[in-house]
Amino acid sequence: MTPVHRLSASELAALASGRGGACLVHALRRAQLSKRLLLLKFIAQAWPGDRAERDRALEVLAAAQRRAPEAFAEALGYPSVGIWAARIALRLRDRSGIALDADLGHLGAVAAAAAVRAGLDAELVAPVRAGGVAIPSVGRVRLPLPEHTPARVIVRDGRLVVHDGLRRLAAGAGATRLSVALDDLDPYRDVHHVPAADRLPDAELPAWQELFRQAWTLLVRYAPERVEELAAGLRSLVPLAQPDAAASRSATVRDAFGMFGLTRPESAVDFAVTLVHEFQHSKLSALLDVVPLYRDEGEATYYAPWRRDPRPIGGLLQGVYAFLGVADLWRVLRGCAHLRELATIRFAEVREQVRCALAGLDRATCLTPAGRRFVAGMRCAVDALLAEPVPAGVVRRARAALDANYQTWLRTNGPHLAGVGVSSETL
Repeated sequence: MTPVHRLSASELAALASGRGGACLVHALRRAQLSKRLLLLKFIAQAWPGDRAERDRALEVLAAAQRRAPEAFAEALGYPSVGIWAARIALRLRDRSGIALDADLGHLGAVAAAAAVRAGLDAELVAPVRAGGVAIPSVGRVRLPLPEHTPARVIVRDGRLVVHDGLRRLAAGAGATRLSVALDDLDPYRDVHHVPAADRLPDAELPAWQELFRQAWTLLVRYAPERVEELAAGLRSLVPLAQPDAAASRSATVRDAFGMFGLTRPESAVDFAVTLVHEFQHSKLSALLDVVPLYRDEGEATYYAPWRRDPRPIGGLLQGVYAFLGVADLWRVLRGCAHLRELATIRFAEVREQVRCALAGLDRATCLTPAGRRFVAGMRCAVDALLAEPVPAGVVRRARAALDANYQTWLRTNGPHLAGVGVSSETL
């Protein structure tokens, strides 16, 4: 029986502060696992055509859950499995008529991942894509077969011959250690607003690893509470294509808790900020699956200082929560001597942006009671950031930059401002 997941008022308040801690991240992970089990049940019930392969895969998944529940949870909880399950369930529900064979067949690959982690024997069928069968969280078995050909995947005592193993980034030691997949193989990784990169050349891996190590060192030293959360919830990073070497990109999608896409950051501090920013999105997306914070507000949109376009309520809430975490990170990074000047400037800028955007949430009429409590909690956190002493000149420049940004946004979006939740008094 799938459990019912709830958050207490104190747990909601802890998350609203921009943090939450490892225990709450684990709670969100458990809720995501239940969500995936429900999606899997729906997929199994709505399965079209021959069900023999479905039944074989479900039997392996059930055996893995009985034998090694934690290993099963890691396999089904791998972020790309959430993307796959949500996509297939939606298409089955809407009966779109689009061929589903390869996507449905991926259930065999998911079951193979569970068999590997649980140490089982299994014989499954999964589709060939991009020259092989990709096993979530494990790697790719290369096979010289046509695209989408069903292929046998054999696991013996939890062992599977993988030709392209999933690379990992690792840093820290003991309680502060984090190892995440650098996933450039999974067929369901290409879901961000920037295309996923192809398989990274081996020569690029040391640069990724060193930046990750340096970023993690910064977080361990100056933001240990973020380290605990990331260690509890982050599972994979997806390298994104970078057509413009001067522009960095990152993004998180709702159904992939614990994963985000990114171009290679330019510096360790950029990597640290991106880790915090994107994991804030993951936390909030997982929270929204447990506690609705807003209702549909139709066409109402809002000003967000970090975007050029008017944002719907969901986008504004995500932005405020992500940048609340970023502002807090810049606050503590002022303690790092070689980053102090940059961190002070960025802290002043980002806290002003969050203050302004939060005013839009304060005026929103579509928040649920829990949503209002959540916004009030973020308001307390922002007020604490605003109380931090910052040189007056830095504050003036941050506010001037915000005002200039708003004026540019008005010129760009002026003809479409009906219902936008911002006014000049906000600035």
